[in-house]
Amino acid sequence: MTPLLTDSTLTPQYSALLSVPELSAYLGIKSKTLYAKIEAGEIPHYRIGRLVRFRLDEINIWLEGCRKHIHQAPEQVRVRKRRKSSLESKGQVSAVVAKAIDEQRDKYYASDHGKSDRIEGLGKEADSGNI
Repeated sequence: MTPLLTDSTLTPQYSALLSVPELSAYLGIKSKTLYAKIEAGEIPHYRIGRLVRFRLDEINIWLEGCRKHIHQAPEQVRVRKRRKSSLESKGQVSAVVAKAIDEQRDKYYASDHGKSDRIEGLGKEADSGNI
């Protein structure tokens, strides 16, 4: 495990800037997650050409801002929303589907085209043996 870095542990051989692998080890997150935070602008960083670097003091300040403060909220009364029964929602869906089918049927099978479920003239083919 990599030791935690602080401003006092940085030596002259280390600059005050951290790389992505160093910061990901410090934060305990994957590099891929860190790159996503960089692209979203969620974490303070510096771009030097194609390189991304971080200042440890800025990261520590950013971490303090990420801390979730838990407050004891006064007793809240929960109001339950009335959920529609499955029969009510199924009825609504069935009505919408039936309406869409009727609209399409009216568009393509108008009364001047005849009825869609009946085909006239099968008697001749059946009598001649073509069917």
